Amino acid sequence: WTPEEDNLLRLAVQLYGDKTEKWAKIAACVPGRTNKNCRKRWFHSLDPSLRKGAWTDEEDQLLREGVMRFPNQWSKIADMLEGRTDDQCAKRWRESLDPSIDRSDWTPAEDQRLMEKYEEYSSQWQKIAQFFDGRPGLHCRNRWRKLQRMM
Repeated sequence: WTPEEDNLLRLAVQLYGDKTEKWAKIAACVPGRTNKNCRKRWFHSLDPSLRKGAWTDEEDQLLREGVMRFPNQWSKIADMLEGRTDDQCAKRWRESLDPSIDRSDWTPAEDQRLMEKYEEYSSQWQKIAQFFDGRPGLHCRNRWRKLQRMM
């Protein structure tokens, strides 16, 4: 998205509102973008009520409770956390809070496999993570960066 497109989207949402069924009209104000593109861009990036940045302990606790009540129902879970989207909740869970995350030290064999998979997939961290049980893409990226600094 360009800054100009973002501005057009902001103006269109100001005109039509974001709690409406008028996303087709909104999209007509942003050439080359569909109503789905516009809706997602608004609710996941531009909406001023969207909370970005560090998660609080309270948010983490609400997220844990949400996952217990509504497993993998990220929209319902996000409804429990004001200003957080379903994507933010899923990412926070999968990369930080999920108890199945392997937090043990990386083994030399894992480091070797990580370097090999990086050669094969470049920075496609989610793809690389599939080769490591309990190691999310973010953890793979962070480990790779640490290994690069050590070289």
